[in-house]
Amino acid sequence: MSIVDVHAHHLPEALGEAFTRLSGRPYPLRHKDDHARRLADLDDAGIDEQILGLGAVQPYWADEAASRDAASIANDLYAQMCADVSRFHAFGAVPLPHTAAAAAEAVRCLDDLGFAGVGLGCSANGVALDDPSLGDFWAALDERSAVVYLHPGVHNDLAVGVTEYPMLLGPVFGSPTEEAVALTRLALKGTIRSYPRIRWIAGAMGGSLLLAYSKLFHSLRMAGKTGQAIDPNAIDEDLRSIWYDTSSLDPVLALAAQDAGYVERLLFGSDAPWGSAGAAWQALRDNLPDATGAVLARAEGVVFQR
Repeated sequence: MSIVDVHAHHLPEALGEAFTRLSGRPYPLRHKDDHARRLADLDDAGIDEQILGLGAVQPYWADEAASRDAASIANDLYAQMCADVSRFHAFGAVPLPHTAAAAAEAVRCLDDLGFAGVGLGCSANGVALDDPSLGDFWAALDERSAVVYLHPGVHNDLAVGVTEYPMLLGPVFGSPTEEAVALTRLALKGTIRSYPRIRWIAGAMGGSLLLAYSKLFHSLRMAGKTGQAIDPNAIDEDLRSIWYDTSSLDPVLALAAQDAGYVERLLFGSDAPWGSAGAAWQALRDNLPDATGAVLARAEGVVFQR
């Protein structure tokens, strides 16, 4: 059995330079290409493999050619890194919301580059993931039983005043809300049910979804009583088909996961290098000690099943 960290990032210098050039705006985040500290962190925590992705730094731009080129550059960089370090895998980037180009790059990631799946933000240049225009993209992933990893933060300015403190209030409040809304919409709009072979993973415990779970289903039941065509049981079933990584696990989220009955849907994630495998392992042991072994063992079968 291999223990897999499903939530990590690498933004090398070459990627930052390419995204800055193609987008016309600065991408200042840079990670060193020396992976010694990352590998030491995995060793210290007893983690065998790690899956890397762009997270919130997605090439979702109005210019299709620029988005396509950026995704291709990112995926080529990740493919080389995975070839150099056998413990690394990748979630590929795609140029959403440009459906045909995104589907083509996803197929290249899965069929040619051998990636573990596709990594997405929770929206794409103002287009919701459940938008009907993305149907061909989802169909290509469904055909391949692909893993889709959803990461918040592409648009985290979801309240007045957030942009004054973009790196403080955005990740703390905007990103969790963005993810919860995206996941719920995928269920409400029938996207999850329409593409049943896709294996969905939500980063960071699903954002604020589990924290608001009781209130969400109270609202769904009330909406059904007013004649809206909403089946709370179907929504619950769809949301429970998603896997959720533990990268934001704390006592509050642990209690929320237990109350909602979601502990069996958790996978190990660290959010390295902003987080660490060691800290994530310790948080898991501290907050869900009875489930730690099962959570650590689960990701390999979820991600790498064929």
